[in-house]
Amino acid sequence: MIKEALEKIGLTEGEIQVYEALIQLGLTSTGNIVKKANIASSKVYEVLQRLMNKGLVSYVIKNGVRHYDATPPERLIDFLDEKKQGIEKAKEEIRKIIPEIKSRRKFVEEVNKTQVYTGFQAPKIALSEALEAGKKGEELLGFGTDDDPFLTHYRLELERHFEEQKKHNVKWKVLFTEGFVSPNPVAEVRYLPKGFTAPIRTFVYGNKVAIIDFHKPFTVIIIENKDVAQSHRDHFNFLWKIAKK
Repeated sequence: MIKEALEKIGLTEGEIQVYEALIQLGLTSTGNIVKKANIASSKVYEVLQRLMNKGLVSYVIKNGVRHYDATPPERLIDFLDEKKQGIEKAKEEIRKIIPEIKSRRKFVEEVNKTQVYTGFQAPKIALSEALEAGKKGEELLGFGTDDDPFLTHYRLELERHFEEQKKHNVKWKVLFTEGFVSPNPVAEVRYLPKGFTAPIRTFVYGNKVAIIDFHKPFTVIIIENKDVAQSHRDHFNFLWKIAKK
């Protein structure tokens, strides 16, 4: 029971062994502590010093030799109180630097945040993120391809997406290649000549660009960067002007 309690207040295994030995031995030399605590003689002085720093061990000198003893057990409460005071002080210091940490983190996240997903679930993540952004009022832009791999691999998910899109008045603009008919019944769609569209799907929503590669394994790269998103948005708007309805 004593060992468990000492562990809870943060004493190490070696400190507990030495402290328990001193409880049983009383004022004694390091030789006796080594035997009772079953600790290496090369470590005992280091452990004793740590316990003295915590106020849990004291010593007296007899005939030129140090003898150690555990301080009164009430000192354990004092140790916890001091530890608590140290934690409170540390909390105050942390509170002071939190704004700076947030500022630095925000800058890093704004500069560039890229996530890569692979596997069958990956394209669904991009579709879901885009939908959530659309529900918040963001205009969604999609660079299509010669066909629609979502229609091939995620027909049910796509149907649910269209239902949610209609329900929440989500605004999609999508570019496809001439000759392909978009399955999206509520999106605004325009068509480009062959060669004008990329071989992979790309979504632009908010400050994010999702690049969706349907070559196996399916891979999605989502870049969160307002400058990158704006450059894709500008490119999309340029193509939108020359695309046919």
